[in-house]
Amino acid sequence: MMIDNKMKFSKKVNDNERGFSTIELIMVIVIAGIMMAVALPKLGVVNTIDLESVTRQIKSDIRYTQEMAMSKYKKATITFDSNLDTYTITSTGSSESKELPERSKAIFNAVGTGTTNLVFTFNSSGEPVTGAGGTLRITSEGSYNEIMVENMTGRATIQ
Repeated sequence: MMIDNKMKFSKKVNDNERGFSTIELIMVIVIAGIMMAVALPKLGVVNTIDLESVTRQIKSDIRYTQEMAMSKYKKATITFDSNLDTYTITSTGSSESKELPERSKAIFNAVGTGTTNLVFTFNSSGEPVTGAGGTLRITSEGSYNEIMVENMTGRATIQ
C-alpha cells in the first residue's frame, strides 16, 4: 500500500512539471529587444551632455577672466593650448592652469586663425585688447560647439 501512494505522489508531481513554452520565450526576447532599442540611443546623449558641460565651463572661465580684469583694474588673459588640451588664466601676479576633463574626450582649437592656440586678453574695462576676439571650437567625438568672443565687448556666446 505504501508503494502505491509513493507512485501516485511521484506521478502527480511529475505531471505538474512544465518548462517554458515557445510563446513565453519569444515574449521575453521581444521585451528585451524593445528595452535595448530604447536604451541604446540614450548612450550617445552622454557624450553630447559632456560636450555641453565642457563648453559652458569654458565660456564661464572666459567670463571669469574678463571680470577679473575689471575687478583688479589690470589686464587678464586666458590662453588655450590645444596641443595639451589645457588653458591658463593669468593676471598680474597670478596664474591658474586648467585642463579639460579627461572623460570628456574634448579638444579645442582656434577657428580661422591659422594657429591651434588662442589667446583672449581683456583690459581693465573688460574689453578685449585689439584683435583679441575670436572663435574657439570644442570638439568631442564628431560633435562640436563654438564659443565666440566679440571683438568690441568681449561678450562670449555659445554658437
